[in-house]
Amino acid sequence: MDRHQSQRQSIYGLTADAHFLDLLHQPLLTGNVEQVFNKAINFSIDNQLYTLLGSQTDNAPNSCRIINKDFLPLNIMAGDSVCILNNEIHIGEKYAISFLLCKKWNPPTVYFINEKLAEEKYRYFLQSKINEIDSILNDKTHSLFNYQGDNGFYLESSKKLNELRSRLINLLINKRHQALTNIVSQFVGLGIGLTPSGDDYLVGLMAFLLLKHHPANSFYQSFYQGIYQSKANTTPISAITLEKALNQEYRENMYQLIQCLVDGRETNIYPQILEILNIGSSSGCDMLFGIRDALFLTHYFGETHVD
Repeated sequence: MDRHQSQRQSIYGLTADAHFLDLLHQPLLTGNVEQVFNKAINFSIDNQLYTLLGSQTDNAPNSCRIINKDFLPLNIMAGDSVCILNNEIHIGEKYAISFLLCKKWNPPTVYFINEKLAEEKYRYFLQSKINEIDSILNDKTHSLFNYQGDNGFYLESSKKLNELRSRLINLLINKRHQALTNIVSQFVGLGIGLTPSGDDYLVGLMAFLLLKHHPANSFYQSFYQGIYQSKANTTPISAITLEKALNQEYRENMYQLIQCLVDGRETNIYPQILEILNIGSSSGCDMLFGIRDALFLTHYFGETHVD
């Protein structure tokens, strides 16, 4: 047995999506750890970003949940080598991630039910959820969409984001596909952090608005072009998140919330909303602004009988 192999501490994968598991069938790939957080480790391999998640985190694209609750006790740092070998992922010379007990996470496909738009009951449901989300977002001043501090850069970013938000909604209502591409491209990379506010907003918006069978799915190409012509303006992990969103690939909690909103069930969806709000420092809040606007637009399409 290899001396380094015998000294490695085993870490066990719990659940992973197909993209992540495909790595195991491509031996001799190498890469590096990019970022280490309390609940997540991002690493790049073969020019793609992947994530290790703590056991109490929900499933996500390009990710694997492992048995550890958090990563701070582990001696893993940015720059550590990553290598695929014998169906394991080796990190540096200290850790080997085993997938012997790992199960595949199969995200669902959520379909919009177009016939519901003709139902007054469903439109009432949408309005009630818009009001509920507005109430929640009203005091979330850590989001740039609702910034109320005195930082000049943040104030300017907030002004720009809200101007783009108003213009985007207007263009969608008036079905101006070509102009929409330009506005979407301006959102990409706007803000700060690992996933800027403009990107998070688009992710939330597309999660509902671009569902299969949704009347706004016809705008898909405009979103696609806007994102792809500007994705170099954002962070690598945010660019991948946007690409995944275009393919309707999201975190598990997002699927659960979107399914509830599609079904129109008169149940308390605050727990699902709270799960989204808890993503990152402001990312979840920014996503929720996007979801809120998607519901507003859906309600508008329903009232105007757009097919």
